[in-house]
Order: sequence, then C-alpha cells, then structure tokens
Amino acid sequence: MKIIFFVIGLHYFLMAQAPLLPESTAAVVNGIAISNDELNKEVGKELPRTYYHATLNDEKLEKLKKKALQSLIEKTLLYQYARSQKIDVSDDEVDDVMEKLAEAYGSKSTLEKAFRQLGFTSKSFRKAIERDEVLKKLYKKEIEVSISDSELKAYYDKNSYKFKEPEKIKVRLIHVRNDPTDPQGKQKAKATIDEAYKKIKEGMDFADVAAQYSTAMSRIKGGDMGYLHKGRLDAAVEEKAFAMDVNTTSNIIEDTIGYFIVKVEDKLEPNQLPFDRVKESLRKDLKTRFEEERKAALLKKLMSTAVIIK
Repeated sequence: MKIIFFVIGLHYFLMAQAPLLPESTAAVVNGIAISNDELNKEVGKELPRTYYHATLNDEKLEKLKKKALQSLIEKTLLYQYARSQKIDVSDDEVDDVMEKLAEAYGSKSTLEKAFRQLGFTSKSFRKAIERDEVLKKLYKKEIEVSISDSELKAYYDKNSYKFKEPEKIKVRLIHVRNDPTDPQGKQKAKATIDEAYKKIKEGMDFADVAAQYSTAMSRIKGGDMGYLHKGRLDAAVEEKAFAMDVNTTSNIIEDTIGYFIVKVEDKLEPNQLPFDRVKESLRKDLKTRFEEERKAALLKKLMSTAVIIK
C-alpha cells in the first residue's frame, strides 16, 4: 500500500514539474490562462513596427513570440494585482472609451470592422479595453510619479557635469573614398584628392572643390558637416581637426577608407547648459526612469510568488 501511494505521489510530483498545457494555451499565470489567440494578437501589435522593412524568419518570429508572451505575463500579473487592490472599471467607463474610439475611427461600424479584422469579438474587445483601463488606473495609483521643479533643480545641481555641451567645431570636409573592389582604387583616390588639394591651394573656394571632388553625401552642401563634437568624425580626421585653428585647412589626411581634406570654420568651447533649458527634458527622462524602476520592482515582487506555467 505504501508503494502504491508512493507511485501515485511521484506521478503527481512529475506532472507538477512538467505540466502539459492545452494546445490553445500559451501560458497559465496564477491559474489564469493566456491563449495562443491572445499571444498572436500581441505578436501582431509588434510586427508592423519591428519588421515592416525586414524579413521575418523563424528565429526572429520565435524571439518576438517570447517577448510578446513575457509582456502578456507581466500584464496579467499587474491586472491580477490591480483587481486584488479593488481597482476596477465600470461598464460606463468602457462605453466611454468605445465612444471615443468610434469617433476616432469615424463611426461605430468602422471601429467594429477594425477590431474584427484583428480577431476580436465585441465581447473580447470590451474585455481588452477593461483590462487596459484597469492597468492605467494601477499605473496612476502605484507607478506614476510627479517631479517638482525643486527636485529637478536639486538633481541638476548635484549632476551639473551631465549638462555640459562638449567642445564643437564647424567643419567642411572633402572625402574621396578608396574603392576596395578596384585594384587601382587607392591610386585613383589619391590622384583625385591631389587634384582637389591643388585647386584649394590655387584659391578655389573650398565648398566648390568639395562639391566637385568629394564622394561623401556632404558634397551637396559644399562639404558642410555643421557643428560636430568628438566622436563624429573618423579618428584620423578628428585628431587633426580639433587641433587646428579656425579658418585653416588641413593637408591631405590618409585613412583606411580613403583620403580627406578638412577645413575648420568655427569652434565652440564647452558650455554649461542652464537649468531652464534642460528642465523639461530632464523631467521627462527622470519620470520615465523612476516609473520604469517602480514598475520593475512591483513586477519582481509579483513574480516572486506567482505560479507561471508556459
């Protein structure tokens, strides 16, 4: 008898370690199923943005499915938590959202056609809206942060080094590329840059020479690259350019990708950005960061006690 109970217990233990989900189910979160239909809809949301101009092979599709399933699991956990905190959405609130969507789509029939094309029924679409609205309320209650001007100023003062514009130079550039597919590519590029340099020495305007001889796209603007900070030019060109005086032109600079001539037209010293100029962008950045941290902390807590089968 003890052996029989042991075998039965072992059977259920193994089943608990490797549960078999129905084919229609992608995962189960605390007893709530996420269907493959839901997963496909979530994948469909990402497809236009992520792969509009790319080929979607099996490997990419699998990665996208994993990302979509993780997103659904997190949403399900947050929804369950919100409902446990007595956060709900009334039918009137769902009706209000539906009316606004119908207005945006032009009519109720157009909206219905649109959500049916995505695989929703009227009932499942309303449920999707209800879940989204519950999550919005949860976000507002437990994740959303408001940052005051005084808090922003304190952060700015403590991290003032982060709000400095680096030294910049305004340059014009002539770049003659070396065609690696041509055995004579390097010699041809050198002959072209030599001719361009000769024209500059003879007094021809740098912009006109760039337009005529440069192979870079900047040639259409007379080689004008605008104001650049370090890290925007090829290393050999950058080292030379930042060491040059204003209104001077370099010699021919050789690099692995071809030849360059650079003219420095202006220099801007490092500049401390004033608080008022960065305040709103800083508020947006910090708000995003703090809210992501609060959401991650909440999800970590929920994940620690969740039973997830996938």
